[in-house]
Amino acid sequence: MSKLEHSYLKLIDVILNNPREQEINILNANQKLVNQEFISCLMSVGDRLRQSGNIASAERLINLAGNLLQLQKTNNSQTRRKEYFEFLMNLLQQVSDKIPPQQIYAFIRENHGKVDRNLTEILKYWANETIVSVEVQQQRAIAKDLVNLGNLISSYPAGDKSNNVEIAIVCYEAALKPYKPINFPKDWAMIQSNLGNAYRDRVVGNRQENIEQAIATYNLALEVITQEKYPFLWGNTQRNLGIAYTYRIEGDRARNIEQAITCYNRALSVHSLSEYPHDWAASHNNLGDIYPNRLVGNKAENIETAIDHLERALEIYTLADNPHRWAMLQNNLGNAFQSRINGDRSSNLERSISHYENALSIHTLEKFPYNWAMLQNNLGGAYRHRLKGEKETNKRQAIAFLKKALLIYTKDKFPRQWSEIQHNIKNIV
Repeated sequence: MSKLEHSYLKLIDVILNNPREQEINILNANQKLVNQEFISCLMSVGDRLRQSGNIASAERLINLAGNLLQLQKTNNSQTRRKEYFEFLMNLLQQVSDKIPPQQIYAFIRENHGKVDRNLTEILKYWANETIVSVEVQQQRAIAKDLVNLGNLISSYPAGDKSNNVEIAIVCYEAALKPYKPINFPKDWAMIQSNLGNAYRDRVVGNRQENIEQAIATYNLALEVITQEKYPFLWGNTQRNLGIAYTYRIEGDRARNIEQAITCYNRALSVHSLSEYPHDWAASHNNLGDIYPNRLVGNKAENIETAIDHLERALEIYTLADNPHRWAMLQNNLGNAFQSRINGDRSSNLERSISHYENALSIHTLEKFPYNWAMLQNNLGGAYRHRLKGEKETNKRQAIAFLKKALLIYTKDKFPRQWSEIQHNIKNIV
């Protein structure tokens, strides 16, 4: 028997030889011994006493062990909540102090274990309670920090994407409280537009309902911000609405795509190359992304139109100036060339593979896990149809790429993508 075990047994003997009401005082006087091992010892001694027929003492020790175990859980939970709250306050302070995003992301990475559903719930409670209990001016200051946090966390390229979006939704919904569309139309509409983006990208819940919520939210913003008064913001909201229509499940698919194209062209009507080059490029990228899927018109012509839009966007989104956007364009070009009808089929597929590989030079597993997984999936599709090289080798390579994508697209977090990839692997085999 160890010296510590002897101390536990001695303390148990003291407890049993004193009235029950003295237990708390005895335990407080011996706090260093009250731990998980002591609780286990209480239960073990209690079980032995029960077997020997000393039921009263056995029940006393087992009940005490149960109470201590519950108290320990409560204390651990309270300590954990305090740690989450301190992390949240620190994070919001950094946002308020305008610390550069990369430094904030580094702080989040250091505390990645706290960026989970518990943080979402704590943020929701704190934000909704605090923002209605302070002066009006402070309400708007808190709302501004919440919007900026929502923007940062929704753009965070790592962590649990589904939970990141939930945090953003909490931020935007709480931030709306101090603003009314009649008094602060621009601020209110900007937050609504951000909320629409979050619902559009939401993983939790029903995908179709989330997209409809996003569309409704964008339309609410567009009731307040007109092209005449707020052309830039109006254009941004039109582009975001176009993305939502691109993803839309409800309604006629061809009509949704045409609506998306209309929205993107509306955005281009106010986002000129000379005044807003990056927004101009973003809309061309969106048009390049959707034209290969267009159901109206000539398929081959639609794909050529897509390639033209994407190559125009590359005028602004260069590798040197904007590597992340450049990589996204490379992915979209890969998609366009994979589905291209004009030209030599084999050359188009090789061009597609080259664009995907270009994108992977930026969108690595470590820095952009979700983009990396998407590219692995796309490469799987390209190799599946590849004409150059040995057919069996290409099939094996396609399966390898698809299985890599499954490292991120897990069944629990991304059921739709997981199911599609499983289906594609079966078709290849």
